Amino acid sequence: MDGSTEEVQSLLEEGAAPPVELKKGMSIFQDILRRADKNDDGKLSFDEFRAYFQDGVLTSDELKELFHTIDTHNTDNVDTDELCEYFSEHLGQYENVLAALEDLNMTILKAMDKTKKDGLHNKGPGIK
Repeated sequence: MDGSTEEVQSLLEEGAAPPVELKKGMSIFQDILRRADKNDDGKLSFDEFRAYFQDGVLTSDELKELFHTIDTHNTDNVDTDELCEYFSEHLGQYENVLAALEDLNMTILKAMDKTKKDGLHNKGPGIK
């Protein structure tokens, strides 16, 4: 899922809840959660968190401490709100960079959708 208008509309038609409105630049954390959430329950267990973030930089104990720091709801799970809240406090000037990248991504997706629609319209049926 890339958050295109067609996908959002499809989710709404299927009765799914609309995507959570995030602060500008925070969609990357929603994407991280989606990629790391192996059982698709909308939150990360410590095992999912560790599997996604374990890259040798932090020890297992440091990962556990970070997980519990992010888990401000004390549910032994991390959700998108908690990820966004934690990282937005620690991004500093990079928050603006993420916001600009998010804008660029949305512009590219819209251009791709338009190109796809224009291409199908101009070339007629049977073009994939």
